[in-house]
Amino acid sequence: MIDLKRYRIIDLSQEIIPGILKVNGEYIHGGQIRQFEIRQFIYAPDKAIMHWVEAETHVGTHVEMPAHLKDGWKSASEMPLEKFMGEAVVLKFDFLNPIKGSGQPIKPEYLEKKVKKDDIVLLWSPYHGDEQPYISPESAKWLANRPVKMVGVQNVRVEAPGSMATHNNLLGNDIPMIEGLINLEKINKERVFYIGLPLRVAGLDSSWIRAIVLEPI
Repeated sequence: MIDLKRYRIIDLSQEIIPGILKVNGEYIHGGQIRQFEIRQFIYAPDKAIMHWVEAETHVGTHVEMPAHLKDGWKSASEMPLEKFMGEAVVLKFDFLNPIKGSGQPIKPEYLEKKVKKDDIVLLWSPYHGDEQPYISPESAKWLANRPVKMVGVQNVRVEAPGSMATHNNLLGNDIPMIEGLINLEKINKERVFYIGLPLRVAGLDSSWIRAIVLEPI
């Protein structure tokens, strides 16, 4: 039994503000760049309000599966649950300053003393836009060879410019990728317990998740 009083629960998930078409015909605009629309309807038997949902799979905080890279590869319902929970290492790259407005590569030497086999690796930086650091092709290969369980990012670009090395090395080796994380800067400990389960939907290349960490107090 887990005693939650011994942990601080930190929510790593973005709130999704969808566009809403209400039953009275009113439309409320959402806050997403990518499509996420819900439509209210009245469920006849008990007059309860329910929703139809039309959305992309890469909205908000989401986890990408191998099926995102190639049709026929493992989708959300085919990945083992243990992939999406476990010990996580939080690596912060506030020291990796951009040079002339350009983010710098995260090299294997920044990972090898911190990352263990089967870790969930959470990468954070305080930078935005072009100033964000990125996972170098060498680091993508290193993470796949470790191997790690999963990789998640906040303010860190998944790919080097013009590269698909991270997708190929991680998704190609059944290592899911979490994008759209928030609040990693609020984690004080380097090692925490991560949970972020995808929907069990056959064929789904990516899934919205409610990602959290349990940080020992």
